[in-house]
Amino acid sequence: GISGLMAALGAAERGARVRVVERHSRYNLRGSQINPGPKGKLFLEAGIKIDYEEVIREELELAGYKPDPRLWRLWVENSSMVADKLLSIAESHGIRVRIFKWNTNPQDPYNKWPKPAYNFVSNNGVPGFSVLGPALEDELRKMGVEFHYRTRALRLMRDSEGRISGVIARREEDGSYVRFRARRGVVLCTGDYSSNVELMRLWAPPEAARMAEDPYGVIYRLITPTNTGDGHLMALWEGADMDEAPHAPMYLMVPEGKNPQRLFELYMKPEGPGRTLQLQVNPFLFVNENGERFANEALPYSWLLNKIVQQPNFHYWAVFDSRWEEEISKHSDGPNRLTPNVVDNYREVGKRFLEVAIEDGAAVSADSLEELASKMGVPRDRFLRTVRRYNELAARGVDEDFGKPSVYLTPIRDPPFYAVRGRAVLLVMVSGLKVDTRLRVLDRSGNPIPGLYAAGNVSGGFFALYYSVPTLPGVSLSRAATFGYLAGRNAAEGS
Repeated sequence: GISGLMAALGAAERGARVRVVERHSRYNLRGSQINPGPKGKLFLEAGIKIDYEEVIREELELAGYKPDPRLWRLWVENSSMVADKLLSIAESHGIRVRIFKWNTNPQDPYNKWPKPAYNFVSNNGVPGFSVLGPALEDELRKMGVEFHYRTRALRLMRDSEGRISGVIARREEDGSYVRFRARRGVVLCTGDYSSNVELMRLWAPPEAARMAEDPYGVIYRLITPTNTGDGHLMALWEGADMDEAPHAPMYLMVPEGKNPQRLFELYMKPEGPGRTLQLQVNPFLFVNENGERFANEALPYSWLLNKIVQQPNFHYWAVFDSRWEEEISKHSDGPNRLTPNVVDNYREVGKRFLEVAIEDGAAVSADSLEELASKMGVPRDRFLRTVRRYNELAARGVDEDFGKPSVYLTPIRDPPFYAVRGRAVLLVMVSGLKVDTRLRVLDRSGNPIPGLYAAGNVSGGFFALYYSVPTLPGVSLSRAATFGYLAGRNAAEGS
């Protein structure tokens, strides 16, 4: 991923001979935004000032002060430098970088955040962090970096003095084994372990572990099923220590139709029908499989997901009426929400999303609420009571049940009626090996393991409890890029 590519860059800039050993057939870059920290070039040019001291306090408080504040400070002090390296590479390859800031509403439960971030857009208009992949690989190859794809690292090696001195790997094409010697160090950037059901049962929260047992419960397993915790295990076999369980998950709200294996193709591609924007994320009325409301639907993304994972089978329905186009014009921004601030032609994008979702079975429509309940498969009388109560609250302008802001409280009364079936899935686990501020992996006594470094989702100490999207969008990718670069640089310098 981005941590591995940036580790290669950090090491190559220091004159090291670098080999990238990757189990998959290519690099894996995902996501859409990267937070550039306090002194990003575009932030300075735009006059954007953010109190990142407050950012650190907010993140630590939301995570119960379980993360290591020294790692957060390390990120703040170095993120802008690394983000601007990516900015320079992107611009030299014709990739546009813009500042994107989510709009919030004064009534939002958490309206002082989120803060702006960098968005990358290819020359054909496709947004997303993945457009950086070819540019980064091109730059690294020019610097002499070797790429060994479809090669799975299996075991770390130590020399006679106990220093990590290389890795034993297996080439997937012919099953042959190869030994890579590392004179300066090994940087683990192997991602998380969400595709390993046994490790999920061992380290993840119970609900995340149950998701992993579902063939479609882990989103990236549908795309790159190679994140099986190889780096975690290799380090543990060498005496490494790890974040205490349960580890922090990053969940995602997705539509669920008749073809879950086509989820990414239908709903997650930037160039797809909905351009990754999905109406089941907008703050309409949410009901579970029992036809009951269960949350303030306007909660920030991560917090709302904490409620969704408590529902039967992690499922819910987003219910709205024919005035949905008018309603979303009032909605504040958030991950995958369809709003005018995110896309100008939001009406057309929303209509196209509904067409695809209805065809896929992820959405239903009806001319009466009774018919809608039948198509949803929820208890009719209970669902009708839920809608009646919701309409009463909307008429009063006060949500006495869950505290939803009045701007989002709109009655469901004008046919046709719609319901989009959503569910929570696991994106990644964001906890891992304990590291110090040099990104050296620590053993169970708190001492660095000589020659071993880690970055990205194989490393820990940065998140706890859950991934807090409301506070700082793009920080996960930024942490991966920043710590990857620093780990590679430190390994090359032997520090």
